Amino acid sequence: MEVVKVDGNNVRCRIVVGGLLKSRKGVNLPNLPLRVPSMTEKDKQDLLFGIKHGVDWVSLSFVRSAEDIKVLKDMLKQNGAEHIPVMAKIEKPQAIDNLESIVDICQGIMVARGDLGVEMRPEAVPKLQKRIISLCNKQGKPVITATQMLESMILNPRPTRAEVSDVANAIQDGTDAIMLSGESAVGKHPVKAVKIMTLIALDVEKDAKWVNYPPAESNETHAIVESLNTIDATLPLKGICAITSSGFTATLAASERPRAMVYALTPNDDVYHALNLVWGVKPILLTSERASFEGICDQAEQVLKDHDVVQSGDKILIVGGIPNKFKGTNFLKIHTIS
Repeated sequence: MEVVKVDGNNVRCRIVVGGLLKSRKGVNLPNLPLRVPSMTEKDKQDLLFGIKHGVDWVSLSFVRSAEDIKVLKDMLKQNGAEHIPVMAKIEKPQAIDNLESIVDICQGIMVARGDLGVEMRPEAVPKLQKRIISLCNKQGKPVITATQMLESMILNPRPTRAEVSDVANAIQDGTDAIMLSGESAVGKHPVKAVKIMTLIALDVEKDAKWVNYPPAESNETHAIVESLNTIDATLPLKGICAITSSGFTATLAASERPRAMVYALTPNDDVYHALNLVWGVKPILLTSERASFEGICDQAEQVLKDHDVVQSGDKILIVGGIPNKFKGTNFLKIHTIS
């Protein structure tokens, strides 16, 4: 539509290209830097509702700068919910301009290709998708690739070959998760769409070769996690056991894309749920914590035995921090199951 007249809160438009217009749809204003806040009053009400009902993640739409995320985080803190991880939806040109600072402040990123392709040139979106995923992989932060993944399945029982290739490409790029939108929200074949997307992921990951980036920071946690791939490629590991209270160590370990599954052992119920989003991580909720090095290793072995992950003679990696209050990771052990 083309705007021809503005009268107060009313806008008169001329239809340039006609089509079906349904209610409760959003409006895109390409190339126009809007001055309205990213968080509306309705968003604030929805956030309070989510906090009350214990949501695992909060995602903010139409993020333009790190300041938008700071406003959201301040509101979470004011309501005693600063533990909830925040995800930014990248769907505005301004977000691309401020991408590094947005990734820095967030716990996760969503590549919202639908609106991004309307706000910007559609031919630019594939390169932007790769750039965003790569930046998140480098920093060890989960990233979701979303919208129009299997768009034709809103009506049809099978996707197009191009759509299958699109999903596969996102996985090969290093995305942590692939997400359906209209296919499951209003589509005729929601369950089938989920099954097909799962089959694509399982098949592509068999042969995927991901980039192993250098450590994002020079500290003990990053140094230990960087060594995981070398050990994983040398030994037939049955798993990598990350003892974590915040989820950071497990998320960082998974960002190395090891062959072995990362088992995140955490006493924190919120962290347990939030980690389900992260690629390659199987969170396990602990009912107690051990203080000593020997106690931590014994607990890790017993928990994996209880979950039928390991048996006598298997090798696992255990990473964690001692003492329990230590913020970070300062030990790694190659452990043989007794």
